[in-house]
Amino acid sequence: MSRLKGIDISNWSGSVDFRGVRDSGVEIVYIQATEGTFYTDPYLQEFYDGAKEHGLKIGFYHFFNPGSSPTPREQARYFVDAISGMEVDCRLAIDLEQTRGLSKEEVSRQAVEFLREVEEYSHKKVVVYTYTNFAQTELDRKSGIGDYPVWIAQYSENPPEYNPIWGDKYAGWQYSDSGYIDGIDANVDLDTFYDEILLEDSSKIHGERKKESNHSIVKYYTVQKGDTLTQIAKKFDTTVKEIESINGIFDPNQIYVGEVLKIYPSSRPIISRKKSFYRTYVVQRGDTLTYIASRFKTTVDELVKLNDLSNPNLIYVGEILKIPTIKDIKRTASVSEHMHTLTYVVRDGDTLTSIAKRFHTTVNQIAKLNNISDENLIYIGQVLKIETSASSSLERSFSGSYVVKSGDTLSSIANRFDTTVNELVRLNNIPNPDLIYVGEVLRI
Repeated sequence: MSRLKGIDISNWSGSVDFRGVRDSGVEIVYIQATEGTFYTDPYLQEFYDGAKEHGLKIGFYHFFNPGSSPTPREQARYFVDAISGMEVDCRLAIDLEQTRGLSKEEVSRQAVEFLREVEEYSHKKVVVYTYTNFAQTELDRKSGIGDYPVWIAQYSENPPEYNPIWGDKYAGWQYSDSGYIDGIDANVDLDTFYDEILLEDSSKIHGERKKESNHSIVKYYTVQKGDTLTQIAKKFDTTVKEIESINGIFDPNQIYVGEVLKIYPSSRPIISRKKSFYRTYVVQRGDTLTYIASRFKTTVDELVKLNDLSNPNLIYVGEILKIPTIKDIKRTASVSEHMHTLTYVVRDGDTLTSIAKRFHTTVNQIAKLNNISDENLIYIGQVLKIETSASSSLERSFSGSYVVKSGDTLSSIANRFDTTVNELVRLNNIPNPDLIYVGEVLRI
């Protein structure tokens, strides 16, 4: 059975550089399409175009709202209509993580009704996305929901726990909600998918492609033989400078055939890509602010402040709360010390002491994790496991990167990115600022 590296994204991921996503080894991208019958993700078209252009396998999901209105059938048709004309490679997914006070029998019945309608209306197979705990406590195995495969969420290094609906079998496993992928300037959900998640044939959803929303203004262009940035800018009614800025091009004479450029035509209104610093959560039966804060790695005080709550002990089922994203938590609140294991390739000049300092850990911890008996014996190219806290990994997550080119100096790179040589030295643990090499990847 093949294992496929995947992510799932929505508007709170912000604008995505799909070249970076692809080059990081991601094969499958699940994109939020809709919620209820009132919300279509404003990035849907942009995400689809970008993922498609870069050869990624695409799936779509719908955030399901249990209840009497809108009905499951109405939500199913709203979902399928939103992705009409788009090619899909993976099962269409229901995101099932709310009860809105309904019994597990009723939630399960409605979910099955939604899934059946999606299959009938789209002629595509489906999958259920849910949490292990939700499957254990909020779903009814007699409903038939277990007849559909599951994409299960459980954030740990160990495989998902047994649940009474699907046992220990799953088509996908979301193992982290705080990962880092090149091309995305926010923490991202990380998934492992298996062959069952894939449709037998990739094909378009019936119907005509929707007109682009005003929020989806990006175009993708693949550089052809003989192209220049001046010609491309003229074609899309924009400027060379704008294309350079968007795509991180520092030499307008260095573009290559097959390169995919992101274009914002100047003839259309440029909408700010400023990210909202929160997602939303619907309060479930039994929830407390303490539990919600723990689940989303934030604090009760931050939730009270963000939602203007007068009494933190008074929240009600169905209430929609704003939840700060990891980036916002770093800005405004303390982050719990949840540990993450990363990898680092040793380079010239590195010592265990300098590596430990960079990643906010200790020499002893690195040595123990990597079975290093002599702390003074590490070699260039050696791959080390690094266990570090969420707070330090956050610092890395929101730093960009730059590949050193011929003629670059730290001073020229610092000027280009509006930073300082000292800051680059600090971020990259550079022992000699006069010694950088072509191809070296620097954190910016």
